[in-house]
Amino acid sequence: MSHLFPFPFSTIFIVFLVLNSFHDGVNGDLVSDVCKKASKTDPKKHHFCVTSLSANPASKHARDLSDLGLISMRTCLRKATSIHSYIAKNLKQGKENPTEKQWFQRCLELYSSAIDGVQKAIESFKIKDYSSANIEITTAKDSSVTCEDLFKENFGPDLTSPLAKQDGEFSQLTEISLDITCAFMGTCS
Repeated sequence: MSHLFPFPFSTIFIVFLVLNSFHDGVNGDLVSDVCKKASKTDPKKHHFCVTSLSANPASKHARDLSDLGLISMRTCLRKATSIHSYIAKNLKQGKENPTEKQWFQRCLELYSSAIDGVQKAIESFKIKDYSSANIEITTAKDSSVTCEDLFKENFGPDLTSPLAKQDGEFSQLTEISLDITCAFMGTCS
């Protein structure tokens, strides 16, 4: 019997654990490499990128850039949905003055469009239509920028919008997705 298995079971199990942990490290390297490229113009974005992608447990099992692209877009979708829900909740409470209410309603519409756009981008990305995915993610990103611009127009450039943090995070998440899609399109600078 000892001839069939020259190594004790515990040794084989330890080797399996070591190899499995190495496999997770490879995925960590994939996330780090993608984030390094995505943040080359702004090194401060590297940490945000790594943290955002790594927060999704599926990133540990990402085999390649395509898997990571879908994870990135799904992260954008969750963020857009969260912001949309936050805005809807604020509108439901009815504490805004008429100008704030109008601004929140416009941002709600923008994030409804962003959600649709990211969903379309995911479907396009799955069928390797990277150009369409890129266009949809760009349009979704514009929703957060427009929401902030509308706030500045209505309330002045010196005030911070109540959505500034969420809009900024969504914009950064879409930039990660855009960097991944442009890598497939061969248009990264």
